[in-house]
Amino acid sequence: MDIKDWRNQIDELNDEIIALLNKRASCAVEIGKIKKAKGLPVFDSVREQAVLDCISQKAGAANGPLSPDSFKRIFQTIMEETRKVEK
Repeated sequence: MDIKDWRNQIDELNDEIIALLNKRASCAVEIGKIKKAKGLPVFDSVREQAVLDCISQKAGAANGPLSPDSFKRIFQTIMEETRKVEK
């Protein structure tokens, strides 16, 4: 494969990532509705830390080129942005 082929593959993966992030955000919207109805805060530090710990562990086991810390930072940003749609 040449660079164009690899870039096309990245473009296709970007489309999949966008679809998955929107699907994840849609789930967060529904969770936000439940939290609001129950008077719960949007931010749940215990849950978010558990997610980050799980992501870090899975990333480490995957032995890919991205480090567990890289995934942790990525998911911190995903969760920060998702909290905005939960409100």
